[in-house]
Amino acid sequence: MFSKKQYILYIFTLISMIFISYFFVDKNVARYFLEHTDTYEDIGDIISIFGESHWYIITAILGYLFFKFLKNNTLYANRFLFLLYINLFSGAICLLFKQFFGRIRPWGLKNDRDEYGFLAFQNFDMGFIEKMKYHFFTLTDAPTTYTSFPSGHTTTIFAIFTYLSIFFPKYIYIWLFSAIILASSRLLANDHFISDILAGILVGTLSTIFIYSKMKDKLYDKKHN
Repeated sequence: MFSKKQYILYIFTLISMIFISYFFVDKNVARYFLEHTDTYEDIGDIISIFGESHWYIITAILGYLFFKFLKNNTLYANRFLFLLYINLFSGAICLLFKQFFGRIRPWGLKNDRDEYGFLAFQNFDMGFIEKMKYHFFTLTDAPTTYTSFPSGHTTTIFAIFTYLSIFFPKYIYIWLFSAIILASSRLLANDHFISDILAGILVGTLSTIFIYSKMKDKLYDKKHN
């Protein structure tokens, strides 16, 4: 879809923004929303519903079955299959990253606490095996608390954004605006930092583009150039 240089620039830009956000922005923004939970959290939770991947997975399965067996339209069956694949693939990548990095959610900053950072980059005074055990058992004991990075909702949202932009590029600014609003809800809900959202954008878009590169020939009719 883009040149190699464009991909590299895109990845470098987002990774740079993740680092900047982690060191200079995340804490202040998270503390603001934690201090205003009564104002924002319910709104964030409601909007976040639209970023849950099961809606799109169910839609993809039903759409595939409909066009595969009822309408006998291979083109649209493949497009729904593509929708299914990008949700499963991006979700799997996101889950692996969550388990590896083990980042504590903004909840660690509640009540003037300062629990912040990644399990993967802590406790280097421990031996390797001891550190791995600590990482594993911490995640096992509090699997939700230490799975902030990247944002799973944002990964799904930007996988869908990329999907819609591929097939309906005329409305790309509508898709982008909607995706940003939905992703921002994770801040309001106090479930993620800005850098988590940026990482979700990266995983969601690149995962979709990767699957697209493997399925491209099946997603258009013969008249497509």
